[in-house]
Amino acid sequence: MRNELESVPPGATKPCPPSEIIDSDELARRWNLPASWIREQVRSRALDPIPHLRFGRYVRFAWNDPALLKWLERRRSGKGSTPS
Repeated sequence: MRNELESVPPGATKPCPPSEIIDSDELARRWNLPASWIREQVRSRALDPIPHLRFGRYVRFAWNDPALLKWLERRRSGKGSTPS
């Protein structure tokens, strides 16, 4: 039986594997940053908010989400906004 990803035509976008969903404390731990800074960066007043999922009052992050990885890359390369 063929793998589902093998049947994607060349040049087409492959489906993204499911991401691990983590909270702000876990993201802070993985990025070695204060959890308070992570929470501040998801607020609506943040200039370049961290991509996140909101479930009512709960904020979560998709660990392998391409948008999260692009946000991090902008910060690493100095192309994003200055952290508050």
